[in-house]
Amino acid sequence: MPRGWYLAQGLIPLGYSSSDDEEGPCELPDGRLVCGPHGLGRCGKCCVDYSFMEEVLGHDDDSDEDEDSDASGSEVGGEAPPGWPSMGPTLKKGTGRVFPTEFAPPSASVTPLELFSGKRNHMAVTRQVPTSLTHGQLLTSSTRYTLPNDPRKGIIRTDGACLDNGQQNPKAGWAFWHGCGPSGNLLVASGRLEQKGPFGDDSEQTSNRAELRAVIAALGFRYWPGEGFKTLVIATDSEYAVRGATKWAKKWVENGWVTSKSGAAKNRDLWEALLGEIERYEDEGMAVEFWRVPREWNMVADAAAKEAAAEEKAPAEWREVIGMNL
Repeated sequence: MPRGWYLAQGLIPLGYSSSDDEEGPCELPDGRLVCGPHGLGRCGKCCVDYSFMEEVLGHDDDSDEDEDSDASGSEVGGEAPPGWPSMGPTLKKGTGRVFPTEFAPPSASVTPLELFSGKRNHMAVTRQVPTSLTHGQLLTSSTRYTLPNDPRKGIIRTDGACLDNGQQNPKAGWAFWHGCGPSGNLLVASGRLEQKGPFGDDSEQTSNRAELRAVIAALGFRYWPGEGFKTLVIATDSEYAVRGATKWAKKWVENGWVTSKSGAAKNRDLWEALLGEIERYEDEGMAVEFWRVPREWNMVADAAAKEAAAEEKAPAEWREVIGMNL
């Protein structure tokens, strides 16, 4: 896989809408599948790729590549495979016009599993889709955890870890748990912290950076409003991530990223990238909330982050993290 391209575990999102004419796949007369809104076989805006139909039908894919070039945008800090658009939006630096809020559970003792016990299935087309959508279409689904009385409010658990944090050769990793698969398997995405930040800055291997990287990866993993969410809760045991996002970042922005002790705020590049994602989702009608939970309530993401940190080599460049079914 070329540098900068990371395909994490998951399914291709097809979008959410009350009208089938606006979202989801459409079948052309020749049997090809394209996205509904833009008519593209590979669409960076919709985060879908139906190019496998070219192999099934024996069509030449050159025409789709020309159409995709305007919609794809540029990838931050890496390269997509030749002919592929960037599947996700380009990360932008947040301006501080929107900040996330802190999630308030009904009681301090309720766990994420207890509170977010609702389940919402998200359907996605697999690679084995036949040429006709009306005859034997093969579908698979991933399940998101939601509030039982509000399926528009979902939760993702994130964590970061760093082996030998603060020592001579630290190794950091990140992870997030975003649902379960058709067989009940947990859907967890993870990776080593890159040597470069999202905007090309040199990156240190620290636990705090790994925590922020996990949140940024989770937010960019899907176009979450496309799955019908109006609120996404980030559950993490990191005080740095929760307080930083909901309180400290406001002061840093107001003071030009200078702390109360007149020093430069650390990890500014990741904070700006995170705020950029918050602002992007605000414009799309979705709010982001942070919930600080005890570590023992976050063991799935914790274990995955530690396993990722143990990987021998950190990627040289920032990688795009997109969920799709290959």
